[in-house]
Amino acid sequence: MHVKQIECFVHLAETLNFSRTAELLYITQPTVTHQINTLEDELRLKLFIRTKRKVELTPAGVSFYTDMKDILTRTNIAIVKAKNYARAFESNLLIGYDGNVEVNRLPNILSIYKEKFPHVHLYLKIADYKEKRNLFTNYNFDLIFAVKESIEDLSEAEYAELFTGRFVCVLPKDHPLAHKTVIQMIELQNQPLILLDPLKCPSEMARVQKDIQIKCPASTVYFGDSALVGYTMIKGRLGIAV
Repeated sequence: MHVKQIECFVHLAETLNFSRTAELLYITQPTVTHQINTLEDELRLKLFIRTKRKVELTPAGVSFYTDMKDILTRTNIAIVKAKNYARAFESNLLIGYDGNVEVNRLPNILSIYKEKFPHVHLYLKIADYKEKRNLFTNYNFDLIFAVKESIEDLSEAEYAELFTGRFVCVLPKDHPLAHKTVIQMIELQNQPLILLDPLKCPSEMARVQKDIQIKCPASTVYFGDSALVGYTMIKGRLGIAV
């Protein structure tokens, strides 16, 4: 099994059209057919059901696509990084962040770093709280932007504080509470609340959110996977967030 076979398979799984797959890969339709047939022969699996009218994935094909899509993406990234490394860079730096607070500070940090270390190839990846920590401990990230509590138990990690964050209430500009500089817990009662998934946020934030839920039992609660999802829900007037 080689990269061309995987590329053909993934594109065909997404288009379910041999001629369209050939166009996307700039190859001929017989070449696509050959790559798929060869792949199925090697795996001894039927990945597609092909008739005169349509092309469909088999259950085995669906399972194979789910895994191969990610592998193909990672392979292409690895190839590009290797080429960059060979051409102009002396080393790579893999950085993990969650796209929330850091997004306002990263551009300036990256600009300064790139000026000082022009021969380092930078690779950034957004990951949630737990995924970011796991990738870091497994050496898939060289550094991460994270709250201190998330890495305090990692003896080999070194922490440098860049800034101090605080909890704020985020709500539409025309919300009745928008004019306040301080909002009391009692004012959150009966307000629809948007919270981050407790499994995807720092323990202190999860603790604060749990306290809010306890003190606002009548509030409707929505959970978002990320701050970006939360902002979208706020703009959609589903509720307010802390």
